[in-house]
Amino acid sequence: MRIAHIGPSNHPILFSRGGAIERRMAEMARVQAKNGHNVVVYSAESAEGETVHDGYRLCALKCIRGGILRRFEFARNAAAHLRQNPADLIHVHSAPEAIWFMGKNSALKVMSYDFFRSRGWRYFPLYDLYRWTLNQYRYLLPVSEFCMEGSARFWELKTDRMRVLHNGVNLDQFQPDPVAEQANRIRLGLGDDPVLLYVGRVCEQKGTDILIDAYTTLKERIRNVRLVVAGPAEQFGNTGSSPLVERIRAVGGLYLGAVDETQLAATYNLATVFVMATRRDEMFGMAAIEAQACGKPVVCSAQGGLPEVIPESSGIRFPVGDAMALANALERILTDKLLYDAMSVEARRNAARFCWDKVVQELNHICFDSSSPEFSNWNLENSALRE
Repeated sequence: MRIAHIGPSNHPILFSRGGAIERRMAEMARVQAKNGHNVVVYSAESAEGETVHDGYRLCALKCIRGGILRRFEFARNAAAHLRQNPADLIHVHSAPEAIWFMGKNSALKVMSYDFFRSRGWRYFPLYDLYRWTLNQYRYLLPVSEFCMEGSARFWELKTDRMRVLHNGVNLDQFQPDPVAEQANRIRLGLGDDPVLLYVGRVCEQKGTDILIDAYTTLKERIRNVRLVVAGPAEQFGNTGSSPLVERIRAVGGLYLGAVDETQLAATYNLATVFVMATRRDEMFGMAAIEAQACGKPVVCSAQGGLPEVIPESSGIRFPVGDAMALANALERILTDKLLYDAMSVEARRNAARFCWDKVVQELNHICFDSSSPEFSNWNLENSALRE
């Protein structure tokens, strides 16, 4: 089976300092290649080239434009490459790129996504075009029930072609590692103090200000508690500071900036508790699952897709925007050893539900176990994804 993945163009697929969509594409391609399929992942970069990475082909397409024009330049180049190198399954991961893959061909087209509106505008100039584009895909694959419901409502879509396909976690990469935890704690001067960790963009949407306020309150109750934040200010790729970054430092928190992919698992492991205080539009919460794979309980807002992926057995949820409730939840989990230990065990078990092998298996089931007449002519050779 020939499979092609096309996603956003703002960062290369192997961008090492963040990007959930890029990670999803690379991880799915890795598993599909391991299962014996011919997989290509298209990446927008500064020069043409092709390499083999984790068993799949990484095709770099040269893009010279910036901003929104870069996205369409990349999509156009990928579409041209696919005309010369046809695929059986085209898996698109980003809306602006989607329109270029509507040509008449035999490929099965699906689209994964983690949004339900574009730039917050209900009637923006390209609304009708995007809506038409979404309706051309055989399956739309939102990453959570929350994402599915919101996108169906915003884009006025029927849900008969929508199937939830969660993001996943690499359980080989993300796992408990006491050695790395201790080394990181020594390097950062954290000792044995309890550590609240957040990994992700530092911004108002992700609730960084709520986390700072909760930490300020919690320090009055647990004086040796530490706050560590890793991630870019506002947007992936930004290496500068911001008012929220300065606030983290002002309250005594440790800001690490964006963490390289090779250090990400070790960073999760230095946590005592992982915190995700998202205020709005949290479609899934990949960082929360990766932290749980490392055996870390999660305290998160009851927002978006987080309640779907963080059960009460492995974490505590608090009302959106309530810094005092967050502080209370953190105090509870840090002072109740039996609760903490139980949630640590359950965290790892919960993360196993989202391993990438299971996600790819679910994709196979969605695409190739359908009873629709549309698939009656697919023989075993052409539906090799079926297990």
